[in-house]
Amino acid sequence: MSDLTKEELITTLQQMDVPNTVLLEDPSITLDTFILAIKKFRIQAPDDFYAYLADRLGLAFMERDTLFANPRIGSVLPYAVGEETLIALLESKPTYLKVATANPLDTPLFTRLEEIFGKKIEKVVTPLDAILTITDTSYKGPHAYSALSELVDRQPDESAFRILVPWQKAVIIIGTILLLLLIAINPYFWLFVLFTIVNITYFVMNPVKFYVSMQGMMGEKNVIHISDEDIQNLKDEDLPIYTVLVPLFHEQEMLPHILQNIANINYPRDKLDVKILMEEEDTETIEKARKLGLFGNVEEIISPMSEPEYHAFLSIFHPVVIPKADITTKPRACNYGLKRSRGEFVVIYDAEDLPDRDQLKKVVIAFQRLGPKYACVQCLLNFYNPRKNMLTRWFSIEYSYYYDFYIQGLDKIDAPIPLGGTSNHFRMKTLRELGAWDPYNVTEDADLGMRIARKKLHTAVLNSHTYEEAVTRVPSWIRQRSRWVKGFVITWFVTMRHPIKVLKDIGIKNFFIFQTGFGGNFYLPLMNLFLWLVFAAGFIIPEYFSSWFDFWPFAAIAVFNLLIGNLFFLTMMVVATWKEKQRDLLLYAFFSPIYWILMSIGAWKGTLQLIFKPYKWEKTSHGTEIVHEQLLIEHPERFSKPIKWIEVKSPEVDRGARKATGTQIAFSVGLTVLLILFALVLFGVLEYKPVTDHFTITKIPGLNQVMKPLKDYQSGRDVRLLNYEAIPGPYSTSPPVILPKPTLTQEITAGPTFQPDRPASKISAPGEPGLIVRYDPLVNRIIITAEKSLPEGDYYVVTIGSGEREYSKNIDTTPGTLSLNGGSGVTQVKVFRVLRTGAQIPVIDSSL
Repeated sequence: MSDLTKEELITTLQQMDVPNTVLLEDPSITLDTFILAIKKFRIQAPDDFYAYLADRLGLAFMERDTLFANPRIGSVLPYAVGEETLIALLESKPTYLKVATANPLDTPLFTRLEEIFGKKIEKVVTPLDAILTITDTSYKGPHAYSALSELVDRQPDESAFRILVPWQKAVIIIGTILLLLLIAINPYFWLFVLFTIVNITYFVMNPVKFYVSMQGMMGEKNVIHISDEDIQNLKDEDLPIYTVLVPLFHEQEMLPHILQNIANINYPRDKLDVKILMEEEDTETIEKARKLGLFGNVEEIISPMSEPEYHAFLSIFHPVVIPKADITTKPRACNYGLKRSRGEFVVIYDAEDLPDRDQLKKVVIAFQRLGPKYACVQCLLNFYNPRKNMLTRWFSIEYSYYYDFYIQGLDKIDAPIPLGGTSNHFRMKTLRELGAWDPYNVTEDADLGMRIARKKLHTAVLNSHTYEEAVTRVPSWIRQRSRWVKGFVITWFVTMRHPIKVLKDIGIKNFFIFQTGFGGNFYLPLMNLFLWLVFAAGFIIPEYFSSWFDFWPFAAIAVFNLLIGNLFFLTMMVVATWKEKQRDLLLYAFFSPIYWILMSIGAWKGTLQLIFKPYKWEKTSHGTEIVHEQLLIEHPERFSKPIKWIEVKSPEVDRGARKATGTQIAFSVGLTVLLILFALVLFGVLEYKPVTDHFTITKIPGLNQVMKPLKDYQSGRDVRLLNYEAIPGPYSTSPPVILPKPTLTQEITAGPTFQPDRPASKISAPGEPGLIVRYDPLVNRIIITAEKSLPEGDYYVVTIGSGEREYSKNIDTTPGTLSLNGGSGVTQVKVFRVLRTGAQIPVIDSSL
């Protein structure tokens, strides 16, 4: 081999019409690294070149078909060894090892192998793509199994392979059946009990989220700040290899976009290990990768580069095709890619991501400062298209609050952090020790954040942004949100399999925050829809719900949840928008409750889907407007064949520093004034006089009961806060619907004053102590007496009838007496108690 030179090999490739050999002329490429350079730059050397190489070195040549005859030979050596050194073990004898290799020129490699094994290495030359194929094929099965089952096998209690353990299933089934049975027996009382439990739970969760949010908003944050000077002091040779995982699924249109964005990252190219992860069934994305040259044969290029420049551009990217399995999820794809990664650190980027150029360097510095107790660094997320439409504006406002306030609040109090789905950076060693991602959890990031906390490790937040594309269509947004909520529910059930153990792992404070904060991420959106429906029904049929609020503490909790809870989160949306300098979005922040309705719909969709399709990955479409294609015609002589140019339209990041227009300010101020006036009317501070008798405003259900102690105190009456008799009893029935007031038809004319055939009589109402109806034949009068005071706003209606004639009178003041004409014969007497809500309850129905 002493007379074989790099120049001779380049000349041989040129004689075989192999393009792009100019890349091999780089002085840094030696004879030892020549074949590795061919692999790196995806230069398509024919089999004849490797046959020529074998002949020049005096070695045997093995055809690819012969090598493929035994695909298991590639799994004898570790995957990294076969893939990086380009060798496959063929035979092992006491005195020698026989290997197939596409890189017989790497003399130092074979010298080291002989020292390690203590045997002579016998080499057989085979084509490069044959070695890569045999290595990939032989490890496809083991890696596919490990990607799906490693966490199940190692830590089954932490895997969502079984979402519910038997005791959880029993509690849910028995609890559901019992609740439905009780509601069927007495819907009024047991719906009240359910409503009470929901409100109390809501009342406990809200203050915790308030506390976490305020921690993130006020005071010094724990965000790690890496300066430009820190980055400049880094030396490229000191940086570790960094693995970037890019999972794609039916996102062929986004592939050029993410390749360009990653290539723009400020990190040494020879230290980047970028895995483009594609599902075997996703033929469209795989075909696009082939056209872009990820598998070697270039048909399309990104931006106007020469062919050698483009091959150098592709050198950092490694396509990985994930075999089919029972489930197709992002965490499974990432686990598969992790098996073939070689970096010291690893990060996930989604197809539409646009990370800050210096993000990887910042993370390296952050991990150096943080020490081994930190397993993850989470970067900040936001959108580069926040003003596309109303939905993206709301989505951006939510992200501003969630990542700038809530996540940073969790970080500040050292609580478990539900990681974002992208731009979470890990130490490779620690991630593998944790069991990597759970392929059966569709919100794998939040699940991994919880497992990090349980291992007493930490997550840090870094001052680096990654910009994503906000979903622009409501159906796609609902699908995305339903997947997130479904994953949160799965994570909660998996974590709560052993509550006592979790309590010991993370401590009582974090356990409480996990229940109220983490659990609140799905509980609050789920319950919002239920509470809003009850709230709306309180206006439509107030007589049904009014007594639910008669117990003052419960009324206070319900009104707190409605007014204070919603007002706080609305304020957080507004403050987050203001602090992000997105002043023009302030108007839309006021309309966030409409967005919350969409959140509740997505939450219910995800929860119900958990029953029937727990592992279904709801795919969200991205990047429909940022990629354009055109035929490259400017410099056809620079290419070995006609090639299409893919023009990547990099998104313009709208960082929010935008002033509000005069119209927006005026509209926002006007809307704010109207909202304040509306609130003052609801609270009764201002009197509202309707334009017509057909339009009235009803006060918020429960608000009057909350204010009653204050009114009692101001009027000198005894203040009662714990009126337990106001709680509906287990045998109570629902109030009747409002009955129309009887219309006056004709008053009974006065008859004789003495009726000898009608004896004196007296009727009492068991449910209304002190209410007495009696007939006095001496004066032929029916006398109704109410001896006890009714609550403010209540009164009695008395209906007297004889035959088809009847009339009504009210007893408006109690105690009080009403005397009516007794008529000339048998007279029907009906007495109704009318509540302040308008409901009429019959208390006496008899004849005299």
